[in-house]
Amino acid sequence: MSVTERKTRPHGDARRRTVLTVATELFSQRGYNAVSIADVAKEAGLSQAGLLHHFPTKRALLLAVLQERDRGGDAPTPHGVDFLQAFTDALRHNDATPQLVQLFALLSAESISEDHPAHEWFVERYDTLVAELTAEVAAAVDPDKLPAGIDAETLARWIIALADGLRTQALLSPESFVRADSVEAFLAVLRPYLRAEDSEDPGTVGIPDGY
Repeated sequence: MSVTERKTRPHGDARRRTVLTVATELFSQRGYNAVSIADVAKEAGLSQAGLLHHFPTKRALLLAVLQERDRGGDAPTPHGVDFLQAFTDALRHNDATPQLVQLFALLSAESISEDHPAHEWFVERYDTLVAELTAEVAAAVDPDKLPAGIDAETLARWIIALADGLRTQALLSPESFVRADSVEAFLAVLRPYLRAEDSEDPGTVGIPDGY
């Protein structure tokens, strides 16, 4: 790396972060289709050429926004019942930033169209989430205790659908209820179906503080 690159990169990184922040705000307010590169550049205080230096296309900008929003930390991944608790923790954390929740709601709905630039990203994300949550539900729940016709994948899809549907309701009426509390209450209903080692601990799937 040259001296010039070392000197200019921090400034370039700051501009990139500014663009992502502005794009997140605009996409969350208007959706993807109603926002232009010119809109983002103007709000970010850049020329269109300056913005395109960091994000060569509007599609690239959108995917960068989604990846930034979905970026995880380096903490160890919990498993089984602990994963379900972490899932609700994540909802509570996300809901503390309504703008990002609204962004995800708008873009996930828009991306149902196959020609939307985020369509494949959302399809892959939901496929991954269903597979991951199915595995963790299977680790937590005793299949012999479940009602006929209900399996780990069914429960995983219910949990995801509940979180998504409540997200829309919470965005429309933010003062009426807390999404994480409702998902948490549903998980508490699963206690009778947990494996013996998990069901013995009454606090494992409940409504502990911060969950």
